[in-house]
Amino acid sequence: MRRLILLYIIFFPFLLISQGSKQEKINWISLEKAEKFAAKYNQDILIFFYKPNCEYCDKMKKETISDPEVIKLINNNFLPVKLNGYTKDTIVFAGKKYGNEQPAEKGHFWRHDFYFEYGRYKDGIITPTFVLINSKKEKITQLTGYQPKIQFLRGIKRFIKKKKKEWKNQSLFLWV
Repeated sequence: MRRLILLYIIFFPFLLISQGSKQEKINWISLEKAEKFAAKYNQDILIFFYKPNCEYCDKMKKETISDPEVIKLINNNFLPVKLNGYTKDTIVFAGKKYGNEQPAEKGHFWRHDFYFEYGRYKDGIITPTFVLINSKKEKITQLTGYQPKIQFLRGIKRFIKKKKKEWKNQSLFLWV
């Protein structure tokens, strides 16, 4: 009995700490995993397209998506993916292959075809860009350009509120 009490005294503080721990960073996953989990769990994907050495991308990382409220909202509601919109890697999404057609020796100044298809804004590209994709792999909306925390939260919360309303309406029809 003493051993049990001793173990309880030793491990109880660790349980308390882990229960209330604050999320300190976004749990980024690969696009492949996000695609798989989105289909399996009917969850939406949030893709953050950035460009290396982009002043506004860095500002967005430092000021907006490093905020605890933003981190919690993203981690609790989406499958977050961070992609370099100018990568030379081949990307496969929804059964389609995307590449970056610029020759490798020309550098990283040409946008990736996947970024252009999903992150396009008025026939152009603006970085940073966040794109929301549903579990059916359909683009729902996007948040384009640098956004301060308040503006970013407003855009994301509007989508979450709309999504919850749709779920509520769907569940009402299931009971009729």
